Amino acid sequence: MKNLLSTALLCLLMMACGPQETGSTQTAEIEDLKAEINTLKQKADYMPGLIHNVFFWLREDLTEAERAAFLEGVKSLGTIDQVRAIYIGPPASTEKREVVDNSFSYALLVHFDDIEGQNAYQIDPIHLKFVDDHQDKWTRVTVYDNTVME
Repeated sequence: MKNLLSTALLCLLMMACGPQETGSTQTAEIEDLKAEINTLKQKADYMPGLIHNVFFWLREDLTEAERAAFLEGVKSLGTIDQVRAIYIGPPASTEKREVVDNSFSYALLVHFDDIEGQNAYQIDPIHLKFVDDHQDKWTRVTVYDNTVME
């Protein structure tokens, strides 16, 4: 994100110092770049107040279509208004150690501004539909919620 922000700033500088186009065209392009830079900066500076960590153990007998439907359902959770960022994935192939549990099928990490956002997410119709449509696909779910200190 920081590299993208640096690149955008460099482009803005090059446009401002480069060959002159018609004044209004160049001004509009610079304003568009400034708006994009502000958006990128806000995303780079964002820190969640609460992270919702969900680990799913899927049934071993699921078909590829059922797994695909589950993943689409998980992705739909990212459309809930209170969700600021969402990450989905299987366990990494990290070193086997006593403290590492990679027995889950998929992890879901969701960032919220605060506990109120997480509470609203829990009762959102998209979340309720996800649970209703897919709870038959897992054998276990474990949730760890944590606040962010820094």
